[in-house]
Amino acid sequence: MVGSFATWPLCRSATFQTMIEIRPITTIEEARHIEQIIQAAWGTDCQMAVPDHLTITIARENGGVVLLAWDGERPVGFCLGFLSYVETDEGKRLKHCSHMAGVIPEYRGRRVGEMIKWAQRDAVLALGIDHITWTYDPLETLNGRLNIHKLGAVCHTYKRNIYGDGHDSLNWGVPTDRFQVDWWLASERVRAHREGKQRDLSFAEWQAQGVAVVNGVTAVDGIWRPGEIDERLFTGQKLLVAVPRDYQQVKKASVELGLAWRLHTRDIFEHAFSQDFTVTDLLVTDSLCYYLLEKASSLGV
Repeated sequence: MVGSFATWPLCRSATFQTMIEIRPITTIEEARHIEQIIQAAWGTDCQMAVPDHLTITIARENGGVVLLAWDGERPVGFCLGFLSYVETDEGKRLKHCSHMAGVIPEYRGRRVGEMIKWAQRDAVLALGIDHITWTYDPLETLNGRLNIHKLGAVCHTYKRNIYGDGHDSLNWGVPTDRFQVDWWLASERVRAHREGKQRDLSFAEWQAQGVAVVNGVTAVDGIWRPGEIDERLFTGQKLLVAVPRDYQQVKKASVELGLAWRLHTRDIFEHAFSQDFTVTDLLVTDSLCYYLLEKASSLGV
């Protein structure tokens, strides 16, 4: 499959006075760079490392898409995914499973992760596939902001503890629950996000339209705690779910509180998804974030 990228336009940006180039890997040495980026991004205790022999096997002629982002001669980010399928009423349909994507810490906040994902979209579309899925922790709001707000992915699938209880520096102390998002690459929604034309209402604007927050929260010593859930609000067409803006800080203050947030949001999202809601945005305020959920039947995703 590598040859199919020969004329693929490179993704570049002048952000922070640097030029970022994104291209498919072709050598075992480049596969080893990905191991190093994973350790830098997730910590040396990360249990998610992908061995170089598996990375190069996915990348070479097996339907995978493995991209490296370069700042000059320095590899600074990557994404790795492979062919998969979903079951439909008509049988199996191909999709792309995006397994991992990451950026080294000093390049975060420079839109490198966003550029890698848009480059991934181009590469997967070139394979004739218009659907990518991946998972992320819904309480890690920086990832949610990228995946839902910037890229236009949506979510109506909640998976409990898919990697077992976390023991590394990012996942310690709580079940590894995840959102599985759907990125419909050729949809009007995703095209609008790519072109910067998407609807972008603030938390205050959604509230002004009568969209309510289903879960109460309280702050104790500057740390947000989950409150009551108002199940009556699930009868509407749209709702908001409050989550802490910095989940890692919550866990540092109290792992028990981190677990309480996990179980609290698990209950909300599983119930919402069972009621035909889909996550369509993540809104940011000074100290909290809010997921916007809309009835799936009213969406054209």
